[in-house]
Amino acid sequence: MRYHTKDLLTLLISLFVLGGCTNPSGIGLDVNPGDEIVGTLTDTLTLHAVTIRDDSTRSSSFNQTVFGWFDDPVIGKTVADIALAIGRPTAVPRLRPDAEIDSVILVLPYGTEYFGDTLNPFFSLQVRQLDEAYTDGNFSSKQWSVREAVIGSKTINRFAYKQSDSVSITKHIDGKDSLVKEIPQLRLALSPEFFKELLSESVDSATLSTDAGFNNHVKGLYLSVDDAAMNGVGGLVTLRGIVNMTGIELTYRQPNGKEGDDAAIDTVRTFLPTTIQDGFSGATYHRLSSSIKRTYTADVLAQLENPEGNYGQLYLQAPAGLRARLRIPYIDALKGRNIAVNKAELVLYVDSGASNGGFDLHAPRLTLYREDIAGQRQPIPDGDSRASGNSFTGDGRSLWYRYGNWRAFGGLLDTEKQRYVFHLTSFVQDVLMGRINRSEFFIAPAAITDNIIPYHPTLNNGGRAIISNLDDPNVKMKLNIYYTQIGD
Repeated sequence: MRYHTKDLLTLLISLFVLGGCTNPSGIGLDVNPGDEIVGTLTDTLTLHAVTIRDDSTRSSSFNQTVFGWFDDPVIGKTVADIALAIGRPTAVPRLRPDAEIDSVILVLPYGTEYFGDTLNPFFSLQVRQLDEAYTDGNFSSKQWSVREAVIGSKTINRFAYKQSDSVSITKHIDGKDSLVKEIPQLRLALSPEFFKELLSESVDSATLSTDAGFNNHVKGLYLSVDDAAMNGVGGLVTLRGIVNMTGIELTYRQPNGKEGDDAAIDTVRTFLPTTIQDGFSGATYHRLSSSIKRTYTADVLAQLENPEGNYGQLYLQAPAGLRARLRIPYIDALKGRNIAVNKAELVLYVDSGASNGGFDLHAPRLTLYREDIAGQRQPIPDGDSRASGNSFTGDGRSLWYRYGNWRAFGGLLDTEKQRYVFHLTSFVQDVLMGRINRSEFFIAPAAITDNIIPYHPTLNNGGRAIISNLDDPNVKMKLNIYYTQIGD
């Protein structure tokens, strides 16, 4: 009983102490009274913010990569093409002059992300041959050498990427053609004449006998949107590599080479895989790479050319395009005061309406991370979704990582209030205690389907957001800190 009495006395003393704390400022978040932490709220920690370029990255780091054409009226134009391999099949087809190709279909399964015009989309797609052999591991900034001749084209009204957009196709199964339903995929017919020459029996068999020789001969393909045929805003979708699906379906007929009663026409179906799986290690090689080109508006370029300024509007852009750097210049005023941070929340308001040129769509999710003193990207303690690695005091990673609840960190667009909210409690506490030496962090778009919190450049989404940092208190970004003073 004496332990129970002691605990009760401690609780009563704590309540009296906390009850004596006041909130000297009425400015800040709208807090539900039931969730309010009684302590001191400071709103004097203003933020300085600027738009900077994001780094280029590799498509091989993601299970889906971006493709499309997006003409943002505020930020500028993004063109994301795709370079992909023509894989060597187990039995390399050798087409004779009397062969007849029934179909050559490029198959690219859709990913889960789309950002852009959903009302009047229109895309004119073209396929060409690479003029250099496809290689893996290239950055998204690589501009590939491509031949002029178009070997496949298609005009589509929209990217049919949703699960409800499954397709029914004919497949040859157990000796007969069957109609089967497949996941959403982009299917483009390619030139039979091109492939008849590419895989002609006149090609030296030694050239096609190895993966390297085959790759040097066929080069690869390049998928793009015809810029001259585009108008409006457009959009960016994601494509992905799936073993035994991403690649080229080739069906052709040719005489079997026999005479008399044995003479017949053989129908040959083969698959040239873009995505392959290593039989020894089990690793999957997607072998398709985004190649991104951008042009920016004058407002964006003004910030990129003066990265030390503080601006009233921030431009965030994926894939691997633009991010914002936010600094807390006056946080030193709280250091050395024995402060316990109860809650710290970053509130970012989107800039909606006419300033967006009539295109009022923002990324459904943002991510937030920091850099260490060496300039290397690191997650902040509140947003560390790594399965292992360093952590900081107050790091809640283990709980929400275990249950996949990255939403506890924040970053989702509140469509009603038109804002994003991040929870930075451990980060702010660590800055005050000197565990983290840089009081700045970065924000950028992230894929809504990611179950992690990314801190590196991403190619798996095409979202953008315009963030307001104007002097208007209703839309100015805020870092609200609720804290309790412990002792003197």
